[in-house]
Amino acid sequence: MDNNPFVSGLPDNLVPHPPASIPEAQASGDAMATMSPFREALDVDAIIANLTLDRPLKLFIPNRDKMPDYEFRIINSIPQETADAHNKGWREITDPELTGLFVSLVAGTDRHGAVFRPVLMARPKAVGEHVRKTERRQLQSIYAGMDPKNKEVGGKYTAPVDAKDGTFLHREGAPWRIRV
Repeated sequence: MDNNPFVSGLPDNLVPHPPASIPEAQASGDAMATMSPFREALDVDAIIANLTLDRPLKLFIPNRDKMPDYEFRIINSIPQETADAHNKGWREITDPELTGLFVSLVAGTDRHGAVFRPVLMARPKAVGEHVRKTERRQLQSIYAGMDPKNKEVGGKYTAPVDAKDGTFLHREGAPWRIRV
């Protein structure tokens, strides 16, 4: 028992028993380190440089009017879409200023969870016009084949139809018009 006059006469459970040595106080450390939600340091200048505050839409292409001989399209980085675009004359943009606009964007995920991104593509307008003319010709051919005026309706049990006479079949009027 201690010879301390302040604890004499007190029961043992009320007598303080300090540790043999006093522990050291914790170091103060960096106050700003605890205020960041990131473990790594962020490059604020790179983030500010990549901000696109002047773009009205996410998929907006700046300075498009300075390239009047080209048409642009944004597709997903899915291999089938890329192959189809290549077959129609589209090529990926290689200008780093334009490709940098879409680096941080995500277009979606496939059924396995893999991410696909938007890809900026361009082709000369002359190529686009040629492709459109070819597709229009194909559509006109298909529509001409569906037009009943171009079909022979005569068969084994029917007499050939004279379009001007109209004796067996009238191929004119609203039900026979093909809407384009």
